[in-house]
Amino acid sequence: MKNTSKICIIDDDEIFVIVAKKIMKVAGFSEKVEIYKNGKDAITYFKENADIEENIPDFIFLDLNMPLMDGWEFLQELEKLDLSKQVKVFIFTSSIDPEDQKRSEEFSIVERFIEKPLTMQKLKLITEPS
Repeated sequence: MKNTSKICIIDDDEIFVIVAKKIMKVAGFSEKVEIYKNGKDAITYFKENADIEENIPDFIFLDLNMPLMDGWEFLQELEKLDLSKQVKVFIFTSSIDPEDQKRSEEFSIVERFIEKPLTMQKLKLITEPS
């Protein structure tokens, strides 16, 4: 599997984060992973680093339900930023609500809506064109 230079996981579920990092390491997907437990901390980072290309991840794995700023609020703020490179967002959620899937399609930066947990097969979906 292609090694990706930088991944950002925005999720308050520690088990998901641990499993995701392990799967990515085993798959040779990425060894550089930034972790944020809520959208507020993540968007602060993106605002401070928007013009520094090497600080912008290739992919963001985003949860929807988090404290302080949820995934939807994060997406709204992220789309307002002029980032130095294109980033692809993959929503990883335990939500099975079809309305969430439909809402995710309103955001041009969202590549896919993927139900948790992350597996090797789901990680392969990320490298395939949507």
